[in-house]
Amino acid sequence: MRTSRVQRQRAFTLVEILIVVIILGILATIIIGLFQNGTKDAAAASLKDNLRNVRSQLQLYVAQHGGYPSLANFEQQMTQYTDADGNVSAVKNATHQYGPYIISMPVLPVGVNKGKTGVTSLTYTAGFGWGYEPTSGIIKANTPDTEVDPDGVAFNTY
Repeated sequence: MRTSRVQRQRAFTLVEILIVVIILGILATIIIGLFQNGTKDAAAASLKDNLRNVRSQLQLYVAQHGGYPSLANFEQQMTQYTDADGNVSAVKNATHQYGPYIISMPVLPVGVNKGKTGVTSLTYTAGFGWGYEPTSGIIKANTPDTEVDPDGVAFNTY
């Protein structure tokens, strides 16, 4: 007599597969959230670094010129050679011996004006990266008050 053994194949049930898919979805949501927050944190840190560098170079400009660059010529006075009165030259010579203080204006790394480098007054103006006040030397991110970092601090208050 021949006995046949029926082997039962083991497979995953639909419920087990659904549980695994749900767990993977939850993990993916957590990981994507961490990466998005990391990107926002990096942009905020970049903004702080850019402001720190420009502010530092503004202080050097003041030490050499006795005053801050003008709003109208801010970018040229910071990125080219200047004389004692702040007049600009693309080349260094006996008269234009100061600077350049920065290679180029940094791009704004956050907000609706992200990627912009232009300088305007401290009152928010669309299309510019930076807000500057020449009598006090205050320079800030040119962003609306509603744009904030992950901690809820407005970018234009850095």
